[in-house]
Amino acid sequence: MIDLEHLSRLNVGCRILLLVLMIPLSGNADELILTYGGGTQEGSHQRNTAVGVDFAFYKHERSQRQHLLVGVSYSYLSTDTPANDHIHAFSIYPQVSLFPNSDGKLAGTFPEWTKPYFFVRALGASYISANRLGEREQANHFAFQAQIGIGLQLDFGQERKGIVSLSWKHFSNANLFSDNDGFDFPIVLSLGVKL
Repeated sequence: MIDLEHLSRLNVGCRILLLVLMIPLSGNADELILTYGGGTQEGSHQRNTAVGVDFAFYKHERSQRQHLLVGVSYSYLSTDTPANDHIHAFSIYPQVSLFPNSDGKLAGTFPEWTKPYFFVRALGASYISANRLGEREQANHFAFQAQIGIGLQLDFGQERKGIVSLSWKHFSNANLFSDNDGFDFPIVLSLGVKL
């Protein structure tokens, strides 16, 4: 049986996802990334899942090894508890990506058509549609998105390049407010393309 209330909430998320995708392709970043993952919530008996889309619209290359990206993301966060089983999160994030030396030992262990990197997102200001996810509670609808991971840029000799990464994702208010349980997604797989 179809749960119409759940479907209407999902439709809101789909509409916002379409708005994110309609952002003009600007600047020099233009990365579109789909994400999926989750796992057991630390300090709780619930299991969380996240599905989302990220769009990086600005990139500043400090050097070939250090890039700063700015982007927006939408995440549908859910859990396996009967109450407070899902929320929507909308974020704007800065991301620092660090690449090894192209002639270094680490880069030499990967095929030529790949470029490994490490990335960190912190202080990604976020609006969350509810302040409870399962047993976990935030003080209000404001949170930060944090993410840390490793990835590969894939270059097959075409203008577009692929992106694949594994990361840990977290939402919390950084103890700015009294209730700050945090929502964790221990393993997130991301697949994307540089447009």
